[in-house]
Amino acid sequence: MASSSAQLFIPYSESTQGPWIVRRASVPLGTYPTQADAIHAAEALSPSLSDSLGRPVAIHVQHADGSWEEHTWVVAGLVASAPLSPAVHAR
Repeated sequence: MASSSAQLFIPYSESTQGPWIVRRASVPLGTYPTQADAIHAAEALSPSLSDSLGRPVAIHVQHADGSWEEHTWVVAGLVASAPLSPAVHAR
């Protein structure tokens, strides 16, 4: 089954010097010195990627223990990667 969103991944880096890599599937999109920089870059890439693919973008960040978490962020007053509440549809 195909995903309804494009996926960006930021794998955990053991090194304090990075690199922190933003990937789409196995393709690296950029390398950054810190995890925060990689997350900000993924957030910045998401709107244009979403526009070009016609679907939302999900950002996944890996923790030191190997687990993954979907990153949620705020764009123009809306929370990205979260479904709209029913109240929004009722307006």
